[in-house]
Amino acid sequence: MRATLHQLKIFQQVAALMNYSAAANKLNLTQPAISIQIKQLEENLGLPLFEKIGKQIFLTSAGKEFNAFCMDIFTQIDNMDMKLSAMKGQLEGDFHLSAVTSAKYFTPHLLGAFHKLYPKISLYLDVVNRKQIIQRLKNNEDDLIIMGLIPKELPLTYYPIIDNPIVITASPSHPLATQKNIPVSELLKYDFIFREQGSGTRKALVDFLSSQQMKLSPSMVLGSSETIKQAVIADLGISALSRHSITLELATNSLIELDVQGFPLMRDWYVVHHNGKRLSPAAQAFVDFILHEQETVASLCNRFLETQFISQSAKE
Repeated sequence: MRATLHQLKIFQQVAALMNYSAAANKLNLTQPAISIQIKQLEENLGLPLFEKIGKQIFLTSAGKEFNAFCMDIFTQIDNMDMKLSAMKGQLEGDFHLSAVTSAKYFTPHLLGAFHKLYPKISLYLDVVNRKQIIQRLKNNEDDLIIMGLIPKELPLTYYPIIDNPIVITASPSHPLATQKNIPVSELLKYDFIFREQGSGTRKALVDFLSSQQMKLSPSMVLGSSETIKQAVIADLGISALSRHSITLELATNSLIELDVQGFPLMRDWYVVHHNGKRLSPAAQAFVDFILHEQETVASLCNRFLETQFISQSAKE
């Protein structure tokens, strides 16, 4: 077999996107050029790497094995580059991080502080929903993941970052807005907006209600915290959201946090990777930063929460 790194990179991009045109756009190549390189690679290997069913392409069994080897090869190359850079006294290389949507509010603060420590590391951040995060974990697409609810079906290593308080939020004009110590059962009387199935916030809420022998039927299901915030502001219902996702709205009084018994639900944010994953020097540096600079991390993550307390104090 005589495969070039260029061919491996093309294969890996097609395997990630499952689309020749999308891979071509990503790599600034033409689709025919992509097709030719994949065909040559398959001929050299003597095995098909992709199969086409209808208009969709899929990895063959050989393709899946080859993809795993490609990931390992490029990880080792990245590690080599970073270790050589470290020997020269400066850590360099790429660091790919993905975060669930509710974590996008504090993650840039972490990356900002990390970048000051390691300015020559190139940072890449993708923000996706929980379903996509789990798929990225399965595909080993990132160096590290930031998420809340840990999927128990996957063998994962995870490190807590900070608390993730889940609160009930409403518009200031909602009937419950001025009430104190609201019984959970009172929530059942009002329209309630849920996140999509699979959302960690939704599961935390449903699990809590189940522990209280209660079941809440959603009046509306929306796919992102941003959309839910706008729906709640428009008085379409109340919802459960991470406090980290509504700090600006709390500070400007476009949303309020309801005083509900048993809330906030205290969960954690985690940095996550597969068990046995060989972390790149950059990823290991980020984990060390999370573990050994806990006071700094907590201060960075909670900095923007201070606006909430200022806003609440002003109202009181």
